[in-house]
Amino acid sequence: MATIKTRRELIRQGIFSGVGLGAALIGGAGCSEIRQGLLKATGPNPAKWEPALADASSLALAMHVLNRAGFGQRPGEANRLISMGAGGWLEEQLADKLPEDPAVAWRVNSLDIQEIEHDDPDELYVHDDGQLVRETEQAAILRATYSTHQVREMMADFWTNHFNLYVLKGENRSLLPIDTEQVLRPHLLGSFEEMLTASAHSPAMLTYLDNRENRNGVANENYAREILELHTLGVNSGYSQKDIQEVARCFTGWTVGGGFKRSQFEYNPSFHDDGEKYIPFLQLRLKPNGGQKDADAVLRALANHPTTARFLAKKICRRVLGDAPPEIVEKAANAFLKPGTVAPILALLRPILLDGLLNQALCKPIVKRPLDLAVSAFRALAADTDGGGAVQKHLADMGQPLYQWPMPDGFPEKASAWTSVLLPRWKFALALASNGMPGTKVNLEPLFKDLKADSLALKLKALGQAILGKSMDSPELSELKGQLQSHVQKAQADSVPEQILTAELAALMIASPQFQGK
Repeated sequence: MATIKTRRELIRQGIFSGVGLGAALIGGAGCSEIRQGLLKATGPNPAKWEPALADASSLALAMHVLNRAGFGQRPGEANRLISMGAGGWLEEQLADKLPEDPAVAWRVNSLDIQEIEHDDPDELYVHDDGQLVRETEQAAILRATYSTHQVREMMADFWTNHFNLYVLKGENRSLLPIDTEQVLRPHLLGSFEEMLTASAHSPAMLTYLDNRENRNGVANENYAREILELHTLGVNSGYSQKDIQEVARCFTGWTVGGGFKRSQFEYNPSFHDDGEKYIPFLQLRLKPNGGQKDADAVLRALANHPTTARFLAKKICRRVLGDAPPEIVEKAANAFLKPGTVAPILALLRPILLDGLLNQALCKPIVKRPLDLAVSAFRALAADTDGGGAVQKHLADMGQPLYQWPMPDGFPEKASAWTSVLLPRWKFALALASNGMPGTKVNLEPLFKDLKADSLALKLKALGQAILGKSMDSPELSELKGQLQSHVQKAQADSVPEQILTAELAALMIASPQFQGK
């Protein structure tokens, strides 16, 4: 009997236990039918809403942590955080050992592109470009929405932007899945040096920043410039054009294979500049004939440089805290550089989360980017989503088509980049709440049942708890509550059915400044 090697073969044989799809699969269902069956049988863990714990300040801190250290609350998560303590919840996240929601493994692993990337990456070149991009986006959306590992997925999004790739350039549609799965995800909370080194070997990065064309006598400085400015030291950190030129010389010969090896890194010694090199900023002198080890030495020096540590600390602080308090930056940078540290990224994160995030006085308001907005809304309403084309269309309309930011600096964090595009955000809110988004469904009835909301007034309160994480009687929600009550009065005067009205109230809450920010 032949050995079954791929996940697709396993699915088609119908031998995954506990999903009840065997008969359909053995009966010869097509790929689209199989996927629909998987979606129905492998939904997220059932949602269970609970009355909010009475302590308003503890609830406010819980929502603050859930929104900043991850993608917002799922039903019951705020109460769980309060019972554990915010510090205990963060420690659990940093340990990264929670059992995963089955929706993540089933739905992500059932994507064709995920399987091909795992089993035969070179086969990606013969697949439809649209499918390559769409399913890579799907994997990111599904993980952010359903994963119990919220700090890890928050950092996955951070590093995706830090090592930004423009998927529409060259062959990057075929190379992107390899980069996301093999370059970034193994190191999200681990060694920055290993992640930087993996990125430097990434065919997608070498293609995007033109280093595959970098050779002795025809130097291309694009990658050298961005590895200094964006990946490690940061702009205006003191390095010079001479440093860029010397780093570029070190990376001559770092290219990508041809033919059936287009998804693999290749070092071509005949393209390498074998002369002596000196990088002033790093005080790094490299003897002649160093070959591939020239660039290895540069990567090691950059990854462990104090300027890199401070640059990363500031950048992650701004992502999580909305600001870069000097005392937190210094503490995080020192932790990153501590000798013998096995996982410098994790060490850097600890003071940012445990000393910075838990001190709300150190945090500034943040406007949710489209991905944060969409995923936090899915989580708040326990949406059942495939993360597919309809969701991605809304993300694009809101200004954040994943992996499609053309510049190497990644999608912007500044509020001004997003606050000028409000109408598509409101359209997303209405489409989600009214079940007008193919592939994504919201059912408000379990929320109302669990919280015993048997009147419109109680349903308004239940929606406020689920979406905003606050009591609608909170002073900070008084203006919004008045607007919602006014909407109710007008809708009732127009005889709007209650099911439609509750969906409109959910959409208005998602579109409110209180939910759009964090």
